[in-house]
Amino acid sequence: MAKTTTTRAARRPTDGSILLLIVLVVSVAMIVPTVQQLISQRQHIAELESEIAQSQDQIAQVNEQTSRWEDPAYIKAEARGRLLFVEPGDTTYVVVDDESLPAVEDEPDVSSELHETKTDSTELFLDSLIRANDAQAPQENQ
Repeated sequence: MAKTTTTRAARRPTDGSILLLIVLVVSVAMIVPTVQQLISQRQHIAELESEIAQSQDQIAQVNEQTSRWEDPAYIKAEARGRLLFVEPGDTTYVVVDDESLPAVEDEPDVSSELHETKTDSTELFLDSLIRANDAQAPQENQ
């Protein structure tokens, strides 16, 4: 009986396995941009859905406010509160908070002396009219 050696020879990649590896790398390279685009589209869709939800909330608030303004009692209450409208026979009071008013500063010194000017205003006016009449008209540049 002959002794068989159990040592394995180093395996070299075959042409088929190299081809399979190349196909795998190329397919992964083709799929990665598509997956990235899909993820970015999903994020964009989520942002748009959030904006839609906010818009719907705003629309609901506007509709609620519009329905309030259709109620005559609400209109009357708003007119009384905002515009200070009163019913005939009502007595209105306006309360002013003393603490919120600015402090009154000392009055500025005012002179009680009378000062006279040494020029006559009518003389100045006539002088201005005479000078305006004697002035030459502006010449146009050609």
